[in-house]
Amino acid sequence: MGRTVTRIVTVVLFLAGAVLYYYFHGPGPTPSERAMELPWWRPLGLAQSLDWSVLAPFQEISSDYDEARHMGEWEPRGLIPFAVFGLPPLLLTVLGFRVFRSAVARVLLLGGLLTLLAFVYYGWLDLGTWEDYAWRWPIALGVTSTYIGAFALAPALVEALRSRPRWVQGLAFLAFFVPVYFLTTEVTGTNPELEWNLSPWPVITLYGFLLFGLVFGVIHLATGLGLLVGSFVRGAAGVALGAGVAAVLAVGLRGIPFAVTDLTRIAVLVVPAALLAAWWGGHATEPGTRRVAGLVVAGLVLIGCIKVSQWQAEYFQREAREDISPQVIAALDQHKLDRDSYPLELEDLVPDYLAEIPNPRVGWFGEKGEAFMYIDLGDSYLLEFSNAMWVECHYSPAYVDEEEDEALEASWSCEPRPPRLW
Repeated sequence: MGRTVTRIVTVVLFLAGAVLYYYFHGPGPTPSERAMELPWWRPLGLAQSLDWSVLAPFQEISSDYDEARHMGEWEPRGLIPFAVFGLPPLLLTVLGFRVFRSAVARVLLLGGLLTLLAFVYYGWLDLGTWEDYAWRWPIALGVTSTYIGAFALAPALVEALRSRPRWVQGLAFLAFFVPVYFLTTEVTGTNPELEWNLSPWPVITLYGFLLFGLVFGVIHLATGLGLLVGSFVRGAAGVALGAGVAAVLAVGLRGIPFAVTDLTRIAVLVVPAALLAAWWGGHATEPGTRRVAGLVVAGLVLIGCIKVSQWQAEYFQREAREDISPQVIAALDQHKLDRDSYPLELEDLVPDYLAEIPNPRVGWFGEKGEAFMYIDLGDSYLLEFSNAMWVECHYSPAYVDEEEDEALEASWSCEPRPPRLW
């Protein structure tokens, strides 16, 4: 009974903390908005607006940190509000891990902790991001944080599913793979309604999947295989062998999450894999423990699902750039040859040059906003389309400036495949 009450209290406090932190740390209303009644979902920004003496030092730190950040400098005092307001959700998470044994519950707790820590960071040290994205940013943060929690505890989730029926395991796999796949292939990085025309949703893909997801996938896989090899040798030698194999495998697999590797990025993979292999190897109760299977399966599932989704998104961009765009470019060039000018709009190409204007096909589900964007520049033009993973492709035709005696070759602003950021 006592544990049940503690669980209920933990959940209630976590939910209450999420609401409080959102309204307290979120971006407050502008001066013109303060005279109006704000919708319920708008945060009040109390951390920055309340005239409380206890908050004054934190508000000063926030202002100094923001100024230093824009100047490319580091303000160490920014750790103070992060530590003070990050401590309560951290303590709640520790309590939650003690009273909840379920892997799913722990994933939600860890995701909740990361979300609240993100609220603290952006509420004190990067308020402008929330002001740019409004309600979209906390949702993107929450989804990304929950996925990171699932990636970190993926071996525990796999172990929890081992005793379930096959159909339950299949549904669990689909519940994981399908959202990862469609978030990677369907979400673009542009939104004309927002400042800078940037959308926050690709944060889930770029950071949640292609960074943290693949990093945890490599760590889990290297650790599991290291434990497996180390289990064939007894004692301290087996522990050392397992840790060494895990470290070597982590180095060998570094190209999965990272396109360019330096010592820091290698250490991010090697140190956790070696330490976990040594720790679990020293506490293993029997060779071939279930933990090995959980780690290996979790690593393979994470890497496989994320990579398949990434390859599909890359295919869509390559298809749009190499197969679909040339149809429109050829029609524009022919229009120029026939009429000595480019059309004012793409629709002017129909029906003489194209039966219809093709869609660049951003993902499987086409939308009106995913059409080609075209700007007539008189003797030249810009042809643009958005793609997944925050890529915007621009094409300019060859152009000769007779006055300047200068010739420009036709060019794309993007490669056939999206660039790897990590």
